[in-house]
Amino acid sequence: MNQLHDLLPLAVGMLISPLPIVAIVAITLAPRGRTAAPAYASVFIGVSLVFIVVGALTSAGSSSASPSGTAKTVSFILAIVLTLGFAALAIASWLSRPRHGQPPKAPAWLAALDSVTPAKAAALGLIMAVTNTKNIPLALKGGALIGEAHLPLLAAGGLCLALVVVGSLPLIVAASVATSGSAAVTKALERVKTEMIAHNAIIMTVLFAILAANEAAQVIRHLI
Repeated sequence: MNQLHDLLPLAVGMLISPLPIVAIVAITLAPRGRTAAPAYASVFIGVSLVFIVVGALTSAGSSSASPSGTAKTVSFILAIVLTLGFAALAIASWLSRPRHGQPPKAPAWLAALDSVTPAKAAALGLIMAVTNTKNIPLALKGGALIGEAHLPLLAAGGLCLALVVVGSLPLIVAASVATSGSAAVTKALERVKTEMIAHNAIIMTVLFAILAANEAAQVIRHLI
């Protein structure tokens, strides 16, 4: 129960996802964005919720069947793995940044979104959710923290929903504004897409470094 406050940094980590945000912004700007954007967001959020629930169920089952010492050991090992994993991803993101004078490369699939349909948007949401190397471990760990708390079913379900909603706020907002035909909104979304593509590597480097530091703090907490 005392570790539930760790859900907030996990939710923030899930929230900052440049490529999924770029994707939904591009879908929103497409001719069929009003129907395609909600389809993309719904599938992406649904898959994220599945990972959270899996983490919660797995953690609740293992912690109830294992001694508290074993549960702490598993948590300690998980924190070490996540620390090393996020640190490696931070280094990889930094090395992938555009060199001085080089324009940032937009993902190849981005150009195809101009003619996206709701079905294709939903498929893209599924692909991006199940291949998201940042959000999956965060969702699983968030679910694990909820499961370890052994809360009543309704409370645990509410926390799972709250975690996925906070972690998906940019997608929810973008899907909501898809119904607006405002020129100002369109211009703002175009700028968001451009900036996200231009600074994707730097954003992900900083984010992965912060997540690695947060997990390292969990490791130190277990050692003290």
